[in-house]
Amino acid sequence: MGKITIKKLGEYRPGTFNSLNLNKLKEFVTVPYYIDWYKSSKSNKIFPLFLMEISDLNPTSFQIPGIVTRNPFFDHTQIKYFIAYKNGIPAGRIMAFIDYNYNKEHDGNFGWFGLFESTEDKEVSDILITSALDYLRENSATHILGPGKFNAGGEIGLLMDGFDKKPYIMEPYNAPYYQDFFDGFGFKKENDWYSIATDTTLSRDYLNRVEKIMKKLENSNRNAQSRGITYRNVDFRAMKKEIIIIKDLYNPIWAGVNHPQQVKMTDAEFNVLAAGIKAIALQDLIFIVEKDKQPIGVSVNIPDINEVIGEYDKNNMAIPSNKFFSLKDLGRDLNIFNRIKKRLKTKNFSRVRILILGVKKEYRKAGIDLKLYYLIEKNAVKMGITQGSASQLADINMDIINPIFKLGKVAHTWRVYGLKN
Repeated sequence: MGKITIKKLGEYRPGTFNSLNLNKLKEFVTVPYYIDWYKSSKSNKIFPLFLMEISDLNPTSFQIPGIVTRNPFFDHTQIKYFIAYKNGIPAGRIMAFIDYNYNKEHDGNFGWFGLFESTEDKEVSDILITSALDYLRENSATHILGPGKFNAGGEIGLLMDGFDKKPYIMEPYNAPYYQDFFDGFGFKKENDWYSIATDTTLSRDYLNRVEKIMKKLENSNRNAQSRGITYRNVDFRAMKKEIIIIKDLYNPIWAGVNHPQQVKMTDAEFNVLAAGIKAIALQDLIFIVEKDKQPIGVSVNIPDINEVIGEYDKNNMAIPSNKFFSLKDLGRDLNIFNRIKKRLKTKNFSRVRILILGVKKEYRKAGIDLKLYYLIEKNAVKMGITQGSASQLADINMDIINPIFKLGKVAHTWRVYGLKN
């Protein structure tokens, strides 16, 4: 028992209204630290860097160059943040948002919720969900989707299975009892997303077969479609040019019907994403595929910086301040970031996440995806990387699921829920 109150933390509407600031965003970001399940021995929760998370959630003009940026996603999105307090202590949170670009592309009045957290208290959960739904319905949403941050191009879905496994960077992780909250509220499944965990033992036999097949096909007349196809790593010295190439491939490849909850990224959004990836990337793990020197495919794979965050927090875990300017919290981020930089310099990681892998539709039967998996493993093993995760893969995307399921086993399952008025 106890008194539950909802704090309407702040709202942003593009070009017209803002009641948010960095302190309010920090208050929102710190709520998961109060969820008891994350403190249990069963939890594999990895908390994000404060500055990265605040930058992702920041729609405002409040910026600190090189430290906190604004997310251009909010050029076309309105959002409101809520926190639940029970007896004055944070007990949960939720964000509700409407992406005008998504609604235009999908021809509907969609509203989204995301970053839901709650203590194991149905009353807290119900009040949070109701607050988000009320806001979305007041703004004409008739089909509610979530959880998402902020669509299929980011972190999508509620973790349903795989709580015993550590999430890779940008893979959602939540308490297991959240499913009961959403099922009990009346939400229905829209679709599921998977991660496929692999290691050098699981993938070796399959990739050895792939290598033999590729050698047989090299001079075969049946391989006419594959002739003129080359694979190369990106060149960090010409990164602006490389980003343009990847950007021009990304939207057309991922715009198909087998990518639910997908929406085209704007140039500004992609540039921010690319800058973030470059900061934690290794050149040997990013590939461009070309046909007669014209780009036709891409694979972006990043070392799992969650390794570093988890190692640091294991020995330094503490409830953070809810104020943005906290020397302790800024010190945590700086220490972790410096450790990441050192690990990148020495290429000292054991896990890699396959973040982006796609090929133009007309070349998807040429075995390019198999060759990319082969090259990813080959380069990763050279660095001492022994484990990988391919995620997040939509359950209807058979073009990617059929081959990649042969490389490993399902590690995590996430669900996107829907609710219609």
